Amino acid sequence: MVRTVAERNAQVARQTFEAICARDLDGLLELYDPDIEFQPLTGMQVELGGYQGHAGVRRYLEEAAEIWDEMLPHADDVRASGDDVVILGGCAVRGRGSGAVSDPPMAWLLTFRDGKVIRHRAYRTGDEALEAAGIKD
Repeated sequence: MVRTVAERNAQVARQTFEAICARDLDGLLELYDPDIEFQPLTGMQVELGGYQGHAGVRRYLEEAAEIWDEMLPHADDVRASGDDVVILGGCAVRGRGSGAVSDPPMAWLLTFRDGKVIRHRAYRTGDEALEAAGIKD
């Protein structure tokens, strides 16, 4: 049983990764606020501040599907503090066409309001994400 807001948020954060791995867009969008700020490391909109709202998340995942046969983010360590959840892990990908595989380390900061993710931002390092969340390592 989930007892605290932080524990509930950590559980939902894990569910976002499960939905992305399963390519369950509807399930993913149920976890996101309609005005979600989605800020991945790559994508056509990254330099413009990321992807906004459910339509933006759809657009990003469509772009990703054109590049990657597989995109499997994994949460190796989940740290919750209030409305923020930092996920330390990586994202295993296999290139469409090339078949090239990679699993670079990454981190994410998910911010919650009323049980929904309002911001999903990727970072190149865990230290960056932890610092952004104000969580001491």
